[in-house]
Amino acid sequence: MENPSSRDEKPQILKRIEAIGNREADALDSPRQLREFLDSPDIEIVLAAIQAAGPFVADQPLFEKILSLAAAHPDEEIRGMASSCLGNIIFDGLEFEDDLPEGAEAPVPASNPEFYAVVKDFLFSRIDALMESMEVRRRVLEALGHLAWKPEVREMVLRYYREAPNAWVKVSALYAMGLVRDPVFERILLEELYSESEHVLIEAAHASHMLHLHAAEKRLEELARHPNVDVRYEAVVALATVGGLERLPDVLRVIETENVGSADIAEALEQARGILKQRSMVEIGEDIWDDQVILNEIDEMLENPNGN
Repeated sequence: MENPSSRDEKPQILKRIEAIGNREADALDSPRQLREFLDSPDIEIVLAAIQAAGPFVADQPLFEKILSLAAAHPDEEIRGMASSCLGNIIFDGLEFEDDLPEGAEAPVPASNPEFYAVVKDFLFSRIDALMESMEVRRRVLEALGHLAWKPEVREMVLRYYREAPNAWVKVSALYAMGLVRDPVFERILLEELYSESEHVLIEAAHASHMLHLHAAEKRLEELARHPNVDVRYEAVVALATVGGLERLPDVLRVIETENVGSADIAEALEQARGILKQRSMVEIGEDIWDDQVILNEIDEMLENPNGN
């Protein structure tokens, strides 16, 4: 593979990884390229490759490398990012769980139950491992959050939230809460929408969006005027999911007027209006046609040609 130590080649490698992450590259060859980039001695390249790997759960060799990085890489950030990325295997394999709650959404697995079990056992072995840093353990919690309907994982999430030594650990706990429906989790998320920490506000808004917490609508509308642009961004996108359909167009127009010149909020508004359009179509019984969704589905078929 390319020598990542070359100043000229590293930017090109990062651009190639970005193209893979944006589904702008050959989906059939992307896992092979990512496997090579994961062997790089350059931390930035490895982190970028891990971030781009999520959609390729059907490629077990790729995720075996990510598992190895999570287990033994000397760099804490890489171990943490790799551990969080393993959550893609957990989500993909939810149907392998005998006690999956009725009505829970689970994809058709692209991985196999044996590898799923290996990844799951590894994550459980690291969540409270004393030899591992809290930074890595919080990312393990994010991966296990897909199983937070299990009593033992639910207890872990609540414990990490209550005993969080810093805002980042609390953020990981809130992220996990946003992956499953639980009345206690939902109450906590609504409370954290009033946090003084901008990082916590961002994740509480994102989790509200993931869970469609309609009770968050009023507070999210307030956060759409928060001085921090990242908080505003998440609040705007979340509003599109939880806000009332009749009011939303006017609310979004006001937000647009208040944020003239902000490229970030313009992007958030574009997302929000796309969500609003889909919700409106569902409301009147029309089939949803989303070009990006269709393209993603085509990519997934190319990545997993033998899938069911």
